Amino acid sequence: MKISKLTLAIATVLGAGATSGAFAMDLYVDTKTKQIYAEPGRGRELMGSFEKVQDAPAKAADKTEKLDKAEIKAIREDLALKTNEIKALSEHVEEASHVKTELGEKGLEIKTADGNFKMAVGGRLQFDAQSSGDQGSKQGSQLNSGLGVRRGRIHTEGTLYKDFDFKFEYDFVRGNGSTAAGITDAWVEYTNFKPFSVTAGQFKEPFSLESATSNRFLTFNERSSANNAFVEWANPYLLGLSVQSSGERWTARAALQAEPIGGGGLNANTSLNNQGNANRTGASGNTSYGATGRVTGLPYFKSKTELVHVGASGSYRQVNNTSGATTPTVFGASTDPTSMRFASQIADVDRTPWADTGNLTNTLGSGHTLDNYYRLGAELVGVKGPFSVQTEVMATQLNGKNYGAADTLWGGYATASWFITGESRNYDSKKGTFGRQKPNKNFSLKNGGWGAWEIATRFDELDMNTKNVHGGRIEQGTVGLNWYINPHVRMMADYSHIFANSNNATAANNSSAGSLSTTNGQHPNIYMLRTQLDW
Repeated sequence: MKISKLTLAIATVLGAGATSGAFAMDLYVDTKTKQIYAEPGRGRELMGSFEKVQDAPAKAADKTEKLDKAEIKAIREDLALKTNEIKALSEHVEEASHVKTELGEKGLEIKTADGNFKMAVGGRLQFDAQSSGDQGSKQGSQLNSGLGVRRGRIHTEGTLYKDFDFKFEYDFVRGNGSTAAGITDAWVEYTNFKPFSVTAGQFKEPFSLESATSNRFLTFNERSSANNAFVEWANPYLLGLSVQSSGERWTARAALQAEPIGGGGLNANTSLNNQGNANRTGASGNTSYGATGRVTGLPYFKSKTELVHVGASGSYRQVNNTSGATTPTVFGASTDPTSMRFASQIADVDRTPWADTGNLTNTLGSGHTLDNYYRLGAELVGVKGPFSVQTEVMATQLNGKNYGAADTLWGGYATASWFITGESRNYDSKKGTFGRQKPNKNFSLKNGGWGAWEIATRFDELDMNTKNVHGGRIEQGTVGLNWYINPHVRMMADYSHIFANSNNATAANNSSAGSLSTTNGQHPNIYMLRTQLDW
């Protein structure tokens, strides 16, 4: 058998540690033929044990090793190079398998397989159109028709080292110009206190189901009047600290919060200048502060498509009133103090308040000073397949100079919806809200899908008329038709009518300078359209 040099070299490399040596063997002789055998058998006798030293092959191997030393070295180097190449390729494949990219709930998500790092980039666009009719003869108080971008936001959020979540979001159409920051969410959350987590930064007050539900997933173009007045006006994103937890059938969150980033002259901010906490060159003054909490539960839960949700919210806020006018002139003048104010619009493009308390600290007569206020809210939802009903009621109690128990502002709404195409509202048990709606079959001309279709109706009321407050009373009914083209694109059409609109506001008793008196008694029809994309 012929052994090639390459085979011998590889054998030499692999067997370099082998050594030659002696061995013993028993030999047998046939008594008749006198032949020698290595195994016993019939007619064979043991001759004895013989030993032979195998030194010649070792010398041959040594000679071969000497002769092929350069070749063996080259083979070793070649094997080392190939080993490194295989290792590099393996590491590359391993890294690729550890990083995943997908369009998820939070946007375009990039994450590692071990869950240590995640980052998502997303946003939303809401294009609105509005037209109004039957507004009466008071031209100066009629709603404007037109087009606008209701929200245009970009956000980034994710996870660092598994235990730290973060989010930063900016709304390019938020605020009223350079003095109002468009920052909404800006927070960091530590999640390794399970079952609790702690959030620090700017985030929404945990008050009301409608407010806790993202505007991407609302049933109607606008939230109810009560929610707009008591929670969303003028900025529900506040700086602070919160602790939250949740289980399979409950959620709880409590927060201590001050005023939001950026004042913008809005009455939710009582700082000394319009920049508020976004001011870089000087102090913004003392801010108001408060505590808010919300708890939810599922007393009946058969599945995510058949459940009963209940919830309650509570809040206390201490108000900082900056120094202002000393002469009791018309409310809303530049000499009035900056104070809290509650107001609500009735449409989506023209968001002029049709219910407005004006500054609640004012100089009329003996003067009024708002020191603090309490808010309470209750919520109830029932879902059974494609049908759902939802209602909330909330009240705000004013306290301070010349305010009493009778000065309680309140409001509420009731809504019902039906998915014609059979879907069910998507309940988010971790937040106690409703999330992204996914059609049973996305709209597609090619594949024959029609998306999800929903019809809904809502009646809401807001009453801010009391002995010392002249903010108006509004009753509004809305019918909506929603088309969910796919989970990230939807179109909404709302028709709304003002049933009741009464107040006794005048320039002498309301800090909106009597603007409500021009809308008093009007009952317009409002038509609203929205095209929404979020990713």
